[in-house]
Formats: sequence, C-alpha cells, structure tokens
Amino acid sequence: MKKSPARRISRRRFLQQSGLTCLSAALGGGVVKLSYAASSERLTILSSIGLDSLHPYAHSSSPQYGIWQHMIEPLIEVDYGRKEYIPALAESWEFQGKKWTFRLRKGVRFHDGSPFTARDVVYSITRIKDDKRSLQASNFADVTEVQALDDHTVLVTTEAPNAVFLDRLHNRFMISKAVADKHGEQADQHPTGTGPYKFVSWQRDGNLVMTRNDDYWGTKAAIKDVVLRRVKEDAGRVAGLLAGQGDVINNVPVEELSRFDRHSRVRAEKVEGLRMYFLAINVSHKPFDNKLVRQAINYAIDPAAIIKHIYEGNGFVMNGPVGSNVIGFDPKIKRYPLDLKKAKELLAAAGYPGGLNIKLYFSPDRYPKAREVCQVIADQLARAGIRTELVSQEFVIFWGKEGVNGGKLPLW
Repeated sequence: MKKSPARRISRRRFLQQSGLTCLSAALGGGVVKLSYAASSERLTILSSIGLDSLHPYAHSSSPQYGIWQHMIEPLIEVDYGRKEYIPALAESWEFQGKKWTFRLRKGVRFHDGSPFTARDVVYSITRIKDDKRSLQASNFADVTEVQALDDHTVLVTTEAPNAVFLDRLHNRFMISKAVADKHGEQADQHPTGTGPYKFVSWQRDGNLVMTRNDDYWGTKAAIKDVVLRRVKEDAGRVAGLLAGQGDVINNVPVEELSRFDRHSRVRAEKVEGLRMYFLAINVSHKPFDNKLVRQAINYAIDPAAIIKHIYEGNGFVMNGPVGSNVIGFDPKIKRYPLDLKKAKELLAAAGYPGGLNIKLYFSPDRYPKAREVCQVIADQLARAGIRTELVSQEFVIFWGKEGVNGGKLPLW
C-alpha cells in the first residue's frame, strides 16, 4: 500500500502546483503596498493565464490543470523528484490484466460537507469520457466500465491491459455527484471539490478568488486567500509587480530578467521546469503522413539557437519526448542533430526535390515568445527547402475542437 506524505500548502508549493512559479516580489517591512499587495493572509498572482470557463473538463492545458488542482483533486499525483506516482484521493491501487482497483481515502469531504465516495469517482470519470465539451475524453477512450464496489472502492475496466493508465489518471479531477444532482445544468457554476482551497468567485478575463479550506483532509494551507488576476500583457504584469499590486507574475519576459536581478524587492525563481515547447505533427494530414518528411523537419530545426537567441539562454534542449525529470525519461534516446544536407536528401527521397509548402499554426498570446519562436523555426525550415506559412489563432480556437483537440491542425 502507498501512503501519501503530509502536505503543507505553503506559498512555494502553491506556486509550484499552479505552474506559476516564475517571479516573486520580496515585499518586506517599510514597503508601501496597495490593497491587493502581499500580506500574510493573501497571495495575489498576476497571471497571463486564467480559467477559460468553470467547466472542469473543457480544457487540457497544464496551466489550467495547475489552477484547478487547488480546488478539485485527482486520485493520484506525481512525485517528480522520485519519478513515481503517489496517492492523493486514492490511498492505494492495484491492477490485474484489464482491471484496476482503487481504494479511496476515508474521511474526505467536499467543500459543502458531503462525503467523497466511489460514486463521485464513477460520476467524474463518466463525465470526462462522455461530456461533449470535455477535452480530456481521450484519456479514457479505452475505459469500458467504472464500478463502485463499495463506498471506498472503485473498479475500472479497460479494453486491454494499459500500462500507462496511471498517467491517464494524473490531472483527472474528481467532482461531486451530489452537487451535480442538486444543480443540474448549473452545477459548473458551483465548483465543489475536496482541495485545500474553496472557490469564491470568478470573472472571465478577470479574477479567480479562492479561500482556504479549513476542513481539508490534509495539512491546512498556510495562505488564507489567493487571488489569481488575469493580466495578459507582459508589460502590465511587470508594472503591476513593481507597483506592489501583486506578489508573483508568470511568463516572465526574458529581457526583464537582468533588470530584476538588480532589483532590491524582486527576485527571479529559475528552476528546471516541466513545461515543454515542442512541434506536434498530425500524421493523418499530408504531407506529414510521410515519415521522410517528418524526419526532414527534425533535421532542419536547431532548438539550441532558439534558446540562445530568443530566450537568452533561459531553457534547455530536450533529448526525446519528455524531460529528464518526467516519468518515462530514457537517457538512451537522443534528439535529431542539425543536418540541412540530410534534410534535403530526405525531402527528395519523399518526392519533394524542390522542397514543399506547409503551414505552422500557433497561438501568440499563450506562450512566451511564441511568435518569435515560430518565425525562427520558419527561417530554419526554409534553409532546408521547407517554405512555411505561419498561421496565428486565438487560443480558444487553436486549442479547441476546431483546432488541436479536433485533429484539424496538421502542424502546430
């Protein structure tokens, strides 16, 4: 049986879980602060990213998972230090063939006081799988049945043995069936979870306000209130931090880092994170169904140049599809080297001796320097004979079912 360690929700842990640990203001005594500035009772985050809606499953992006996890929780979590799965709402689990048995933590209650049971797990997984707005359904595409064996035991059956099922459960959050039964179609307007923070209010493109859950099943959070304020513009977040209107900003402009290093009240937190910047190829679209074309693209791109010139050295090149701090990392896998001659040879072998034309889709306001990165990639591909048109889209379109999650984009 796996037991979860005691968890104290400090400022640092809150930011780590949110995926927002980037820059914090060290506001000490004698510093004039505005009403929203730091205090021992409130943490204000100026974030480029917020919740797009209160639908708990109508998203599939890491920053939003990190925000939601303070209110609603998964069955399991990942310990990235030890590179293993650890208990959360499920205290232990076992599998045999196509069947996974999860034994739930007892004594856990939702924010409205109702008990967390196996019926809530059945409801949550079923909704993730069947809700038409869910962007997480593919994680449970092979789930054939979810059963509540008793109040604290859940049996999940898959079509075939699935070695990565625990990874599918990571970031799949459990919500209250009782709240859904009570409020019906309006249930999402009453976010009710088991997490260390309770939902208070939310405004689209505005503030998300959470308050501490003093009845939390784990260790009580050190911070009483958290305000996540949506500030899309880089300059606005920087100005707000320096003016004392917030404690932390995310997506820090790299050109500002040297300035912050010299600032008496601000410090930059630099860690090897989990966020990957990558190109995704949908092989159901031509010409990407041709392996030689895909290999040519890999040989034509130089990520080290992007890190050096766009991010001013703030990043690292990955070998393979996951970072060294992620479960499944294989040090034997090496990335493609930069080889323009090889790229051109592969294109010719694929039937494109004169090169080819492609489109690269991106969302410019979601990730730092996204436009600049894509412009550099287009220039690099052009040297191999791959002429690239950049297509900019609003994130809600780019990531939605008419875009990435609908399989409509060939390269992004």
